[in-house]
Amino acid sequence: MRLKTARNLLRAVIIRASGDPDYMHQLRADPVEVLVEAGLPYDVIEDFLRETGVQGEVSGFSIPGCATTCALTNNSDYPAALNFQ
Repeated sequence: MRLKTARNLLRAVIIRASGDPDYMHQLRADPVEVLVEAGLPYDVIEDFLRETGVQGEVSGFSIPGCATTCALTNNSDYPAALNFQ
């Protein structure tokens, strides 16, 4: 899957979550399942988890801010409700 397509899918998920409290609850409760069902590849899901603070970095390992793809180019594209940090 091309990165541009994956980012568009992720943005669609975020837009839906922003307007649908039940979907937002699902996304916050089990983000991996929701994003897999949306058709996102695992490398984008990994970056989403890191960018939203769901999955922290492992102490002692140097991981760049976007290990593989940078799910979204601008983290401010995420609504505040998805900021888990």
